[in-house]
Amino acid sequence: MGTRRTEKACATRRQLLDAALEVIGEKGYSAATVDEIVEVAGVSKGVAYYHFKSKAAMAESILEDGIGRIVAGFECIAAEAPTAADALTGMIELFASGIFENKAFGRFFVSELWREGRVWSDAMRGYERRLLDVLEGQIARGQREGCIRPEIDPAFEAVALVGMVLTGALYHLGDEGPLTREPLGQRAGAPGEAGPEGGALR
Repeated sequence: MGTRRTEKACATRRQLLDAALEVIGEKGYSAATVDEIVEVAGVSKGVAYYHFKSKAAMAESILEDGIGRIVAGFECIAAEAPTAADALTGMIELFASGIFENKAFGRFFVSELWREGRVWSDAMRGYERRLLDVLEGQIARGQREGCIRPEIDPAFEAVALVGMVLTGALYHLGDEGPLTREPLGQRAGAPGEAGPEGGALR
């Protein structure tokens, strides 16, 4: 019985997060209300507040879940890619697809980056640092392998790569329909084809 209760609680929590993402993705964080979220989720406010103390807690969980998956993917790619160029290409494609293909999450994530008064949770700050660390490590690896110019600053270039994807998100998230995998690589600027700063690759 305990297992069934746990499974039901997890399913309800997921239901609430999916509903919150739908409402926030459509209306924006500030305009979205808990009343609208529970209506979409089909649960009572009491159930919602049992799982999350506030709308902000729901939003944090959505961001942590989405970015956490991207960071885990980065670390997996870094461990398995045969070259730095392969790793960076795979990471940019993964990051771009995580933002572009789920438009509700993409809109929410990008809007949160510029929302006045936004404060990242400790978990989000940790994910941000891990994401940049993995990128920096692969850029430095590329320098050792000779495919990235030695004068490039890995820390600066890591931030530039993230910024490049987010700039693409700002431009394309208003389009109809999810972007396909091929345009994602082209629009994000896969390292195998081009690099920031006029081309970081040799």
